[in-house]
Amino acid sequence: MDSREKSVEHKFMTEKYIGIVDEPNPKGSKDTLDIYRHADALTEFIRKTSTPMAIGIQGEWGSGKTSLLNAIYYALEKEGGKFLQIWVNSWEHSLLTTPEETLLKIINAIIHEMVLGDDNKARQSNIMESTGNIIKGALRIGATVVGGSKGLEVADEMLRTNVNSIKELREQLVSLAEEIQARNTNPAEKIIIYVDDLDRIEPKEAVLVLELLKNIFSIPNCVFLLAIDYQVVVKGLEHKFGKRTEENDWEFRAFFDKIIQLPFLMPMGEYNKGKYVSNLLTQIGFIDSRESFEEPLDRVLGWTIGGNPRSLKRLVNSLALINILIGIEDDEDISELSVKEEYGVNEYVKDMLHFTLVCLQI
Repeated sequence: MDSREKSVEHKFMTEKYIGIVDEPNPKGSKDTLDIYRHADALTEFIRKTSTPMAIGIQGEWGSGKTSLLNAIYYALEKEGGKFLQIWVNSWEHSLLTTPEETLLKIINAIIHEMVLGDDNKARQSNIMESTGNIIKGALRIGATVVGGSKGLEVADEMLRTNVNSIKELREQLVSLAEEIQARNTNPAEKIIIYVDDLDRIEPKEAVLVLELLKNIFSIPNCVFLLAIDYQVVVKGLEHKFGKRTEENDWEFRAFFDKIIQLPFLMPMGEYNKGKYVSNLLTQIGFIDSRESFEEPLDRVLGWTIGGNPRSLKRLVNSLALINILIGIEDDEDISELSVKEEYGVNEYVKDMLHFTLVCLQI
């Protein structure tokens, strides 16, 4: 092993891990995008709103919808059981299942979480029996449909032929929600239901989930937070309204407005991109101090990549790899010190040029 290989090996053994994992901010994590004030406002709205209420958290893929939901969940969790919170990841329910099974698993998961703490065992049994009957009926309907995606046919048929069953189930859920609020032990003022990753499932199925949620869960004391990209809703409705145009745009919007009472668009234009990225760059060792970089980083990102957090993480990972390559090339060719001596480039300017060129390249 030559001296260069030993140097690189030693560097990897002694330095901390680099590379930014593409995961939402966990509950209670530090806010470097400065978006928690929006989470605080939404949390206060949830505390005080009338019910039933459906809030649509809208934003493109990777815009931070799940991180925002996590912040709301964490804030309400600290209030001593005043809120019964149910989290459903619709994408996980869609894995290795048919479209109609995905729809029904999501509904079943929400109901199952609601009845877990029900002291009235007879009502608990009745609710699960009603849910089971609706699901079995829908699956029988699905089995008779031949070819293609069956979710649309199943949901339409389910809503037409199970009107009385759905009405009965809704009444049972109303009773349960009222009991949860009134019970002496662990009373919950509201039931908060988070439905995440709707825009990761097939658009038609995402639209059907919204319809089924509207039909079954329009009950008092319930607040829904639905994370979805409006463009997914548009795609999911094209079979009904055709391609969206200026003439038929109102039909797409009317469908969405019928289900969502409070639309909230992820405020990517207000994200503190410089603070967020400088924090990530410090983590990977690209820069040593954040303060002097935040404002120029924000300007460069505004002109180039924008504020999507997922895109910004990909940028930082690219910089981490390039930094390693530069380190290897410096060992082989010319030292960093001699570059600065020859051209008069200080550390700050060098890092900003490096950062800006990679942003332009991406």
